[in-house]
Amino acid sequence: MMVTVGCGPFGRMVILGDSISYGMCAYEPANQWNQVVAQLLRKFQDEPLTVFNRGLPASVISPRCPGYTQSAKPSLIERYQQHCIELRPDLVIIAEGTNDMRSGMPVQAYMEDLTTIVTDIQAQTDALIVLVGIYHQVYGRGGNDPATRPIWTKWTPDTPVVFNVAVGLVAQKCKALFVDAQAVLGGADWVLHPDACHLNDLGQVLIGNAIFQRIAVHASGAARKTMRIIAENDVSTLNTGGADTDADIQQLWAAALARYQKQADEKDKADK
Repeated sequence: MMVTVGCGPFGRMVILGDSISYGMCAYEPANQWNQVVAQLLRKFQDEPLTVFNRGLPASVISPRCPGYTQSAKPSLIERYQQHCIELRPDLVIIAEGTNDMRSGMPVQAYMEDLTTIVTDIQAQTDALIVLVGIYHQVYGRGGNDPATRPIWTKWTPDTPVVFNVAVGLVAQKCKALFVDAQAVLGGADWVLHPDACHLNDLGQVLIGNAIFQRIAVHASGAARKTMRIIAENDVSTLNTGGADTDADIQQLWAAALARYQKQADEKDKADK
């Protein structure tokens, strides 16, 4: 497990990828996964955070992807210098690969391109990098209907699993953080938009929380505000908790607390 003690708080977060990074199909903007991550970081760290969303819908990772001709351009490998490195980020989240997977890109070629992008960002910045895996899709419906989307349906139900593992392997090789999208969403179709490809509001919130969790347990700076509040307010078991309890619970806890305090006082007296 990689623990980046001292990393953070974060001031400049760059989002890279395709429509998944763009936040497409979240009805409420606040539910876009990148906004979920940003809101949580702002809540728990002591510094403001600027977000640069550079997700480009319908894009692919590089010109050697089979779907490149039909994709939105430039590809990620052609634009990450401008859309990431030149922005001087200290946190980069990459969710890229859905269209590469859907258009039949060989997984080894995809891994090579993703590795190039990650290692170059690491060489030119001090950013913590998070790689988001590929979640399950539903074949034969909406955006994954081969009759209407022949370019984007060159895959089988096993392909997203393979690409998700591939993202994890790149993360491991490059010492980046990995969010296992397959595990986070658990194959639940109800976290997908009816187009069978993008995430709905629920799916985006789940992914956003998972990304934040990976960052928060690996970057101690994400806890700066929390630790400051504890110190300034003497936060303890004596002055916290109790939301949605009733008078009965409060009385029971008060009685128990009185016993514990009496025992502590008796121990202190005996020790003296």
